[in-house]
Parts: sequence; structure tokens; C-alpha cells
Amino acid sequence: MDDMATEARAWQNRLVAEGKLLTFAPEGPVPSLDEIEELSRGWGTAVSEALDWTRGKW
Repeated sequence: MDDMATEARAWQNRLVAEGKLLTFAPEGPVPSLDEIEELSRGWGTAVSEALDWTRGKW
């Protein structure tokens, strides 16, 4: 592991120990990007349109 990865892991461990970060193990296999694309095929542009609608209102 390189120095940057080691520092990131130490930072994550500290945040978990302080109760500022929650971690969990997935309950099953994590789908690949190809599987996600296949599952979401046909959903249309609803998410993009919702994001566009809220931009600048924060």
C-alpha cells in the first residue's frame, strides 16, 4: 500500500473510532457497472431532470 492509501486508511479508521463515519459490508455481491447499466436501462431522464431542476437552489 502506498503512503497516500495508508494515510487515507488511517484517517478513515480515526473517523470510525470517533463515531463520525459509519461503515458496512454489503449484504451480497456488489453489481458491476455493466450490470447497473443493464438494470437501469429504460429509466429515462428523470434523475437528470430532477438534478437540473434543483441546481442553484441550495
